[in-house]
Amino acid sequence: MQIPGFASYKERHGITSRSVIEPGLERMERVLDKLGHPERFSKVVHVAGTNGKGSTIAFMKALCEAHSISYGAFQSPAIVDVHDQIVVDGQAITSEELDAVMTKIAQVPEAKELTDFELLTICAFVHFQHKAPEVWIIETGMGGRFDSTNVIPKSVAVITSLSLDHTNFLGTTLDSIGYHKAGIIKSHSNVFVPSTIYLPPIEQQVNEVQATLHSLEPFGSQVKLSLLGEHQRMNATLAVHALESLFDLDPKKVELGLKQAYIPFRMEKIADNVYMDGAHNGASARSLVETIRTEFPGQPIHIVLGILKDKDFEGVLRLFEEIADCMTFVEFSHERALEPIRLVELCHINEFSVTDVQNLDINTLKNEKFKTFVTGSLYFLSEWRFKNRI
Repeated sequence: MQIPGFASYKERHGITSRSVIEPGLERMERVLDKLGHPERFSKVVHVAGTNGKGSTIAFMKALCEAHSISYGAFQSPAIVDVHDQIVVDGQAITSEELDAVMTKIAQVPEAKELTDFELLTICAFVHFQHKAPEVWIIETGMGGRFDSTNVIPKSVAVITSLSLDHTNFLGTTLDSIGYHKAGIIKSHSNVFVPSTIYLPPIEQQVNEVQATLHSLEPFGSQVKLSLLGEHQRMNATLAVHALESLFDLDPKKVELGLKQAYIPFRMEKIADNVYMDGAHNGASARSLVETIRTEFPGQPIHIVLGILKDKDFEGVLRLFEEIADCMTFVEFSHERALEPIRLVELCHINEFSVTDVQNLDINTLKNEKFKTFVTGSLYFLSEWRFKNRI
């Protein structure tokens, strides 16, 4: 899959990495060895999970900012383009900085054997080594055990959730998916998970590497959060405990950070009565439906949906049908985008329409009669955001 804006850097520096998903760590290890192992850093929080990674990292970044702890964060996919995937203290990597990193990597012939995501992961490590933040916050791209980010030798592990996703790569059972996610757990490390998570594959890894498992209950309603939805209480809890394992946190600054956390595409209000939320699979769609019911009871709801064909799109559709008064199905340009006609064939409500991302105008969604939620794949949301300059 294409990383927006990355191709020009590859062409400029003569690195012919491949736009494919190809799990494995051997290629990464060969290149990192030639670069002097920039990934060997002592304070890293490594985050895996089917849902909740982005929100948990948003809370961690806000907590770092409230405590004046410098951080580097590597996340995917891109919101607008490649630069916002590599951030230090809230500032995306600049074109000049990414050129400098690519110049260094281009000196390693084996870099041409990498996939695009592997190359970008190495860019993040080299950039963080140069900027020297106090903590790295790293999100897995897919799974964990064989994800390119898992070359980090020492880290605090956070596993936010387990549910079916990327089943063609990770398997079709929670045991298989849990095996992949739990692969980020390092020897004698701290591991933070929700108390409700499916534990067997996590406990097996914890026992094998003699890690310490922390099973957490979510903060209660007395803790005020900036992000809407009851599920965010668990994400905030994981963020606080993970950082507390590395730094002394001040309760008042924790309170401030949790009130200031922000993440694009998570119940993000972009106009009057219009929100964006990246509910791209069953678990995240269920969370969005619950949040809409809680925050907007009795109000007419318009769901605008663009989704990938390798997701449980029928399950997602059924969940949205529970609360939607009308729906719009959107065609977008990603190579794995689902054709809207499939959603039309499956749809059980009468009020629906079909459009494409180029014709989906934000001004037409500002309807006082409806609360509109533009949702589904983050690739769809990113493309639409870029088009509308949101």
